[in-house]
Amino acid sequence: MVVGSGHLAVLSAFALAQPLFDLLSRYAEFFAVRGSTSWDIILFALTLTLAPPAALLAVELVAWLIDARLQRLLHLAFVAGIAGIFFIQLLKNTIGLSSAVALIGGAALLGALLAVGYARARLIRSILTVLVPAPAVFLLLFLFAPQVSKLVLASDPEPRTVALSSSTPVVLTVFDELSTTSLLDERGEIDAIRYPNFAALASDSTWFRNAASVDAWTVYAVPAILTGILPRQRRLPIFSEHPDNLFTLLGGRYRLDVSESLTQLCPRSLCPKAARPAFPSRMESLFSDAGLVYLHLVLPSDLRRRLPSVSDTWGAFLESSHERTHRRLLLHHDFVASLQAGERPMLGFAHLMFPHIPWEFLPSGRRYEGGDLPGFETNHWGSDSFLVEQGYQRYLLQLGFADRLLGDLVRRLRSAGMYDRSLVIVVADHGVSFHPGGRRRAFTRRNLDDVAFVPLLVKRPRQEHGHLVDDPVQTIDILPTIADVLGVRIPWRVDGESLFGLRQRKRFVFVGDRGTFSGDLDSLKRRRAASLERQNSLFGSGLKPPGLYGIGPHPELLGKRVEELTVLPGGDASGRLDQANELRSVDLGAETIPARLTGVVSGGGAGVHNLAFALGGRIVATARSYYFAGVERFSVLVPESALQQGPNRVEVFWVRSGQELVPLLRQ
Repeated sequence: MVVGSGHLAVLSAFALAQPLFDLLSRYAEFFAVRGSTSWDIILFALTLTLAPPAALLAVELVAWLIDARLQRLLHLAFVAGIAGIFFIQLLKNTIGLSSAVALIGGAALLGALLAVGYARARLIRSILTVLVPAPAVFLLLFLFAPQVSKLVLASDPEPRTVALSSSTPVVLTVFDELSTTSLLDERGEIDAIRYPNFAALASDSTWFRNAASVDAWTVYAVPAILTGILPRQRRLPIFSEHPDNLFTLLGGRYRLDVSESLTQLCPRSLCPKAARPAFPSRMESLFSDAGLVYLHLVLPSDLRRRLPSVSDTWGAFLESSHERTHRRLLLHHDFVASLQAGERPMLGFAHLMFPHIPWEFLPSGRRYEGGDLPGFETNHWGSDSFLVEQGYQRYLLQLGFADRLLGDLVRRLRSAGMYDRSLVIVVADHGVSFHPGGRRRAFTRRNLDDVAFVPLLVKRPRQEHGHLVDDPVQTIDILPTIADVLGVRIPWRVDGESLFGLRQRKRFVFVGDRGTFSGDLDSLKRRRAASLERQNSLFGSGLKPPGLYGIGPHPELLGKRVEELTVLPGGDASGRLDQANELRSVDLGAETIPARLTGVVSGGGAGVHNLAFALGGRIVATARSYYFAGVERFSVLVPESALQQGPNRVEVFWVRSGQELVPLLRQ
């Protein structure tokens, strides 16, 4: 049995531990952004290596106490099962099998054959015996991998603070996934109707309209803002990797109120309030998230689509979208509440994870059940243009909510008597893009203007009038600007330059997945103009049509009463609404309202269908159905104003031709 347990350890290491070790050793940010300690990572690795075979051995011991033959049968079953898991990955990665039935069936057959061979052939057992050191080798290779070892072995250096005399409060807010284009109206100015708080801040700030990020990934983009240094790929977003940053520059004199979401750059000696979660909570999160990552590694694509995404954030994958946004809002509210005058000048920094996905907030502050995001998988948009446009719509609606959060921040500064005398900077880490078949945010030729251009507003102390600057500036210029305004000398070399100095930059510098490259301002501005034209054609600006709810295949139907249209007799086609119960008793005062309608279409024949949705007898939205897992579905957002307190009558129609409607659902 001892030898057999070693064999199980070998198979478990190849099937379970090594795939995760290989992935996480290349993406150690998985540990860094959650504040995992050295011992957290070591315990995680030991558990992943030892716990599965130990659990199987315990079961075998119980079986052996009952009957030795039962133990041998269980041992062969365990060999077949673990080998089958290994063969799933082998078949998927080597011959590209994607069908769940073929992949799992083939892997099960190979696992059973290996178990038979294991029982009958000494050679197979001998090979596994020779490989007994493999689990320990995999463990050590993981712990001493270049990225992981930075977390396991490194210790934080003593912060090198700077002596300074400034008493100017500094507030730096970094929004996440916010493209400049999305804030603009048709004139290229901030849309004051949709985003009044951004426009108001711009009216007494310096707006750098052509500001660009330097990286498309938060774990590199935010440290670049805080250090003034261009990102280096594979550098982790932790203090030991960025010992010279805004917090150490001002931390010797300033009181720090810091809210970091995905970085750990403020040393604990300067940010004691930034406590890690309790050990049990950290480990529970670590193992649950790693387990989901493993399922994404192993399962075929048709099963993987049903899993929660692991591409939107670095953790908390099993949280519902509501739990995730609720946690982000708590961080924002806590940060805003902390902004107050004191004996020491204040540095307030917040990385605000809005309007970042998941998109489920309306500009009013109410939310809808966002749940899934049709048309998007991993990092790419699908080919269905309507679903991509609906993703764009949901993002812009949540951007309206982000504008509301900015208003909360400014009002707090005013009420605390700090706004006029503070240096206030608002920026985003990177933008976001919406093109069928394109990436959401990684730098590509197609989306560079969307992802690179970010809003940058700088209000200097006592500044009362807005100023527009169209020079090419970048987010690495923010820290040198803070130092310039405060009269502080930066004791390390920076790549940025003060926004209020003599700027020498002629071209942008970007750090992408495949290395550093440059971009021409005029070329990117032309592309941004084309992107803005597309945005305006889809959504208009301000109060101008078509509006944020005007997308869909038949916008001409919007606002018409059903009784004005031709409604044909219903056929075999029908629809089912997921929100049927919620719509029977809508509470407009609740935090969540049924502003997103989803459901199923059946019996309408092959292909997708154009649909119209009526509330209270008036068409309020149109959409095109789509297929997911072989089922025809629909997803549409309806205006808040279309909902009424209490019961709401919903009608779903199939738009056949012109304005002829076939009823699918009348409730």
